[in-house]
Amino acid sequence: MRLSQFIYRPLLSRLVVGGVVISVLLGGLTFYYEMERVDDLFVGFALEEARRFVAEVPDIGRPLAPDSRTAIERGLQALVSHEAANAHGDYAIAEIYDANRNSVAEAAEAGVEPIERVVDRHRHAFPKGADYDYEKMVIDGATYIQVITALRDGQGGLQGYLEGVFRIWPATIAQVRHDTLRTSAMVIWAVLLTTLLLYPVVLRLNRSVLRQSRELLDANLAILKVLGGAIAKRDSDTSHHNYRVALFAVRLAEEAGLPEAQMRELIKGAFVHDVGKIAISDRILLKPGRLDAAEFEEMKTHVRHGVDIVRESHWLADAADVVRFHHEKYDGSGYLEGRKGDAIPLNARVFAIADVFDALTSKRPYKEAMSADHALQIMASGRGSHFDPQLFDLFMSIAGSMHAAHVGLPEDALAKELGLVTDAYFAGAVTG
Repeated sequence: MRLSQFIYRPLLSRLVVGGVVISVLLGGLTFYYEMERVDDLFVGFALEEARRFVAEVPDIGRPLAPDSRTAIERGLQALVSHEAANAHGDYAIAEIYDANRNSVAEAAEAGVEPIERVVDRHRHAFPKGADYDYEKMVIDGATYIQVITALRDGQGGLQGYLEGVFRIWPATIAQVRHDTLRTSAMVIWAVLLTTLLLYPVVLRLNRSVLRQSRELLDANLAILKVLGGAIAKRDSDTSHHNYRVALFAVRLAEEAGLPEAQMRELIKGAFVHDVGKIAISDRILLKPGRLDAAEFEEMKTHVRHGVDIVRESHWLADAADVVRFHHEKYDGSGYLEGRKGDAIPLNARVFAIADVFDALTSKRPYKEAMSADHALQIMASGRGSHFDPQLFDLFMSIAGSMHAAHVGLPEDALAKELGLVTDAYFAGAVTG
């Protein structure tokens, strides 16, 4: 269920969203590209008619001869008549120029005055270095191509120019748009289909990455437990304290509404909060009585040693707040830095309460275990001085039930419960 919730569904949704975005972009670009080609297509229709006209009027190269002029005029009249229409459109206006760009003849179909008024505002330019020039116009909802093309003989010599206004049939425009939309749709479907086909491949690769990530996480957590347990056993020959204090701290953090990422940092810090005690001699660490001033100063150094140790690991670096500041006090009288109030990281303020409570209710070489009520009475005197008052009030509401549920449990039961809590919070780090 967790894999389906955290991996498969988000993976599928991301692939679908990515496929949709890519398909829309490619489909849009394809549509834009195809529409850009439409002008070339329409110009091609007009040039096709111009070439047919030249083929049917072979004397166009001698436009000043009377017979040639007559043939040209007849050809132009045919060109602007519906008889000359091809499958895509026809010329509404046509004019012939000789090689010196002098007008020789012209023709227009009836009722083209609105077209002529628009054309007059778009005077042509004879093509330079090319065989044609054009401009597309939309007049009263109809599409026209104003084109001027060079007329050449069989040897490529310039005979003159044909200028015309070629009207594209609405059916042709509709067909071109349909073909363009169909091409864009095919691109979109191809991308979406490819995305769906890639899903099982990506899923299989993701499973492999997930498995390796989980194995790496398990290895890190195992090392974390071993390291924390090794230090705890120097104090009491068991890992009970580490397990309980982590559970207490997590429960209090949940009441305080800490986010998941911060919960993971807190759990790591709980396991290794006293890792620096590895550098403290047994003479001080296991002393059955109270420490004198010099011994206490040496005991304080376990915080600095702990920070140095966790900083060596990138994965443990975010546990440093708990390791470094869990002996600070809310009024600034703690160690090592004497921070106060909100200047103490929230994780450290949470952990300090859980740590002191478990220390008071646990048996140590120098004392017996206290009851939960007795411990809370002692701790209450430190509300606002030793402990964050708001966090302490939250802890007071849950301390009794937590103590009853966990004190007296065997080590393997505590380890199992903490394992479930740890897995719940770190699963999101692997799958998310």
